[in-house]
Amino acid sequence: MKSKAEELLGNGHPPYSCRRLAKNVQKHQQLLWTLESLVTGRAVREVRDRDVPLTQQLLQYHADQAHSQEKTMADWEPMGVVGLILPPTFSFLEMMWRICPALAMGCTVVVLVPPVSPTPLLLAQLAGELGTFPGILNVLMGSTPLGPVLASQPCVQKVVFCGAVEEGRALRRTLAGHGVELALALGTESLLLLADTADVDSAVEGVVDAAWSDRSPGGLRLLVQESMWDETTRRLQARMRQLRAGRGLDGAVDMGARGAASLAQAQHYVHKAQSQGAQVFQAGDVPTNSPFFPPTLISDLPPAAPCAQSEVPWPVVVAFPFRTTKEGLALANGMFQGNSASVWSERLGQALDLGYGLQVGTVWINTHGLSDPAVPVGGSKTNGSSQHGGLDGCYEYLRPTALPARQPYLSESLNYDTFGLAIPSSQPAEPEMQPSPVPRYGLFVGGRFQTPGAQSSRPIRDHSGKLQGYVAEGTAKTIQDAVQAAHQATSGWVAQSPASRVAVLWALAAALENHNSALVSILERQGMKPEAAKKELKLSMERLREWRSPQAQGQILQVRGVCGGGRTGQTVLHK
Repeated sequence: MKSKAEELLGNGHPPYSCRRLAKNVQKHQQLLWTLESLVTGRAVREVRDRDVPLTQQLLQYHADQAHSQEKTMADWEPMGVVGLILPPTFSFLEMMWRICPALAMGCTVVVLVPPVSPTPLLLAQLAGELGTFPGILNVLMGSTPLGPVLASQPCVQKVVFCGAVEEGRALRRTLAGHGVELALALGTESLLLLADTADVDSAVEGVVDAAWSDRSPGGLRLLVQESMWDETTRRLQARMRQLRAGRGLDGAVDMGARGAASLAQAQHYVHKAQSQGAQVFQAGDVPTNSPFFPPTLISDLPPAAPCAQSEVPWPVVVAFPFRTTKEGLALANGMFQGNSASVWSERLGQALDLGYGLQVGTVWINTHGLSDPAVPVGGSKTNGSSQHGGLDGCYEYLRPTALPARQPYLSESLNYDTFGLAIPSSQPAEPEMQPSPVPRYGLFVGGRFQTPGAQSSRPIRDHSGKLQGYVAEGTAKTIQDAVQAAHQATSGWVAQSPASRVAVLWALAAALENHNSALVSILERQGMKPEAAKKELKLSMERLREWRSPQAQGQILQVRGVCGGGRTGQTVLHK
């Protein structure tokens, strides 16, 4: 007779499946890290000592989360089929960050990887040996143009894309109106801010780990306070001369080869930076026909130069000086990228202030690139907004049970390729003198409705074509007024106590409840079924009431400690 554990495992129960997969990974770990190093060119030491153990931790952590899902996530359900699209430069660890929570929460996954990456096939084979349901993990080899084909399949409820910014934008345009949720993890560049109160030796080693080790996925933007500039660059150049590049299977090398595409990208960036007035320092002499690119430090690049604003490739570091910490913060936040950053300072108060002020997804203090399955990380701005790791990463693959499934909405008269890119030359005029038979809605700016500067509006019709009202057209001037009004209200709103903000949310929930029948009627006129309209209103009120609790107010911004060495400790800020 089979035990309960064996029955659950035979039925594909996520907790036991994840634990068994972790044991399979441990059993074949030598084959896994050897194959990964051969394919990607990365140093086998990094794959062996970091990626494989972290993969096992991810599986164990998400097995525990799946075991407690019925209690802690009772009001949530799995999304369904998840499509994962990975770039040519991915590592199998990036795939595991997304696969583990999806499978643990009850979703099934289809992974599209480049044809030159057999490691995911080995991982899928290890998962197939568990005796679970066939089809919960599917791995496809294909080129980049197949990504939109996978994302457009009618059964796919969520698409997770990791890759270049432009490819992510193109995929978003492709999926517009299809009702598919899209999570983007774009770019690989990171930021390191070095204050004059930092320990230089520790900071230099942090730069090496962040940019010139094979654990780094991309390049680094380095901001150094002027009083530390000469000393930091001198020690960086001395440390760069000690780095060794070579074959990935050599256990003594620091840097391997990332392939011809990465080599060409780094060479192009360096040549372009030199043409724009930058100074380039490269450690060691590398032959022109060598597949290895030396560690590179670029300085004296004008902040307005195109290279200063574009993404930095691996293994390049672009260094900028700044005078005061306020200027350094402004320089960092002025970049389009917002993936991850680290702040280096012996004064912990100063480091935390800078960390909270950075507009990036993840911030480390006096360390860089630490990973923990229980700590969620993600990007912001052009790097996307998806999270992986921790409970936040699990919720990425769940949806509230009361929320109806997303329905595709594709308008036959709307061109999604040009939507929002241009304003039509002729706009319907707003009714002027005679009384209007339908409501006319102005622009709500600064706490009151205002007449738009364009003196025009658009008709709003329901699903049957009946006119329901006119919505005012905004202009550049009204946008400026709205931003100015929000800016003026920021200081007063931040100064309010949590109880005052809770009162506003409670009042909004009460207003929704008072106007419940009218709002349901409006949603019905837009084509929504009565049951779905009532569920949506109920869910909105429940969400407002959930965030009125003091516990929720304290969870808006969390500070999590991560164990490890360091003179002032190592802390990661999750925003």
